[in-house]
Amino acid sequence: MNRTNTTLKRKLTVLLFILILLSTASAGIGVGIYSYQQNVALIENTIQSVQQETQDRTEAFFLILAGAEPSIDLEMSSGLPTISKEIIALHKPVTLITPEDLIPIAERNNVDGIYLINTTGVIFTTTYPGDMGFDLKRVGLESFLQHLMNAGNISLDRAAVNALNGEITKYAYYSQPGSNYIIETSVQLRKALSQTRSQDFNSFLMDEFLPRIQQENPFVLDVDLFSSNTLSQYSLVHEGRKMDPDIYRQACEKGEVRYLSDKNLTVYTHFRPKEKEADYTGNLTSKVVYDVSMPGQILFETAWHTLVILILVTLIAFLVFGRLFDRLILRRLDTLNNGLQQIGEGDYSARIDESGDDEFSQIARELNRMSGLILAREEELKQLNRDQEEIVRQRTAELRQAKEAYELANIKLKMLSGITRHDILNQITGLSGFLDRAMREVPPGKICQYIRECKSIAGIIQNQIQFTQVYENIGTHDPVWQSIREIVQKAIRDIPGNQLILNLELDGILVLADPLFEKVFYTFIENTLRHGDHATHVAVSCEGIGTELVIIYEDNGIGIDEDTKSKIFRKGFGKNTGFGLFIAQEILAITHLTVRETGVFGKGVRFEILVKDGFWKQEHRE
Repeated sequence: MNRTNTTLKRKLTVLLFILILLSTASAGIGVGIYSYQQNVALIENTIQSVQQETQDRTEAFFLILAGAEPSIDLEMSSGLPTISKEIIALHKPVTLITPEDLIPIAERNNVDGIYLINTTGVIFTTTYPGDMGFDLKRVGLESFLQHLMNAGNISLDRAAVNALNGEITKYAYYSQPGSNYIIETSVQLRKALSQTRSQDFNSFLMDEFLPRIQQENPFVLDVDLFSSNTLSQYSLVHEGRKMDPDIYRQACEKGEVRYLSDKNLTVYTHFRPKEKEADYTGNLTSKVVYDVSMPGQILFETAWHTLVILILVTLIAFLVFGRLFDRLILRRLDTLNNGLQQIGEGDYSARIDESGDDEFSQIARELNRMSGLILAREEELKQLNRDQEEIVRQRTAELRQAKEAYELANIKLKMLSGITRHDILNQITGLSGFLDRAMREVPPGKICQYIRECKSIAGIIQNQIQFTQVYENIGTHDPVWQSIREIVQKAIRDIPGNQLILNLELDGILVLADPLFEKVFYTFIENTLRHGDHATHVAVSCEGIGTELVIIYEDNGIGIDEDTKSKIFRKGFGKNTGFGLFIAQEILAITHLTVRETGVFGKGVRFEILVKDGFWKQEHRE
């Protein structure tokens, strides 16, 4: 062996010594452990017996308590309508009611707290400052509150532990018909039991019933029961005592956790009561503390007895097993070391001898498997590189489409500039002609007619110039991904005096279009307002056709007759400027989007925008 292997042999020899030492120690203390286990079994049986007794007494506790609650429920139920009337009698908006207004009402009606809950489930006024602004939807009461609001029904909770102070409390809810708030009242259970039952009954149920387990089992040092959930873990026996949240989470997850400290063993057991109505905030966790000093003392004595045996047996075992260790372990490790050196140098195809069925053979098989996984990962990396190249190719295609849109926009701008200049010159020529005729030999009676013709021509020129101002902006900026929902909502907001009812059946659809895409829907809505003949509703929705998307705009107006459908997208057609739908069509064409009208005359318009694959996508939300 080389120097490295010699060092390894030395270390493994020390390891062998330690292993023999531990093995011998295990055998040496066997007798002591057996005795200890007998005592532990006794303790475990006692623990199981006490835990069962705790759960049995808990069930009885809840049954007795359930029989005592109806009288409290009756008093709370009868008091809620009275409290509601007194709140109404304050003659002020409910949102302006203060805790100072509620305190005397609570005192007169024998309740400890009054809470006012708004339609969103938030406590907006209460006599208990700690709950001000608390959102009851956080604890899963949203559907319960919605069902109760404005119904005139009274709902009573079973006794629960307050998450803020650990008091055992009962709650009742009521919403006066015609109101927009819910009244919640609370009473402390211990106080209510003292009023409806004798003080002895209250003391027996709340303070003595479960702790009697400790009195009847001298082995038990302490007994407690916690009403536990994610919000709080307060004691039902010792009011105000709280359990460690970390211990609660462990008990909830494992069912039972144990902590050994000095001479005491503390056992936490998580369970639900069998009595279905006894849902005191959902779950219960019992705590029982036991005295386990006797097994610990036995274990300590056994350790000293085995110390001498441990030393002698270790020396003998080391001499005997030293040779076997060298033959069975060190030589196999040398084989593994050589194989690992080849793998470390990058030869992942190297195979280590894995014959046999011992641990070294398993290690060799795992090393060979890891080498195979590395080779497979290399192939995965190559595939990932190919995927990235495909993404780059798709992005390049998008950029190429955008470039084509720019080129198309420039061609249209040049064409439009020529047409517009020619039209404007023609109108100016006509205007000049009318002005010349007005100045030369025109009877005074016809001057007004010529002036009206001149104003009409001037209006046409103004519309043409405004049209070129909008049209020249089409295609001047990069197309961007735009939310259909957002641009439709913005378009309908931008039209002053608009009273249309909008229905959006969209869910995170994005379209790659010119930044003027909003003007398309602005034009559709304006067209409905001008020509819809008393239209009141518009709707925007989407349909998929294969890999393409159809955006649909509809209203409930008069619609467009068949003779007019083929003309509405022409430049200059219409009762106003004649440019609106033409410009909308040009804006869509920048990213190869097309539009058509497919509505039925008499039932309303229906504009369909066809979006090709690659120009729309579903918005991803985290």
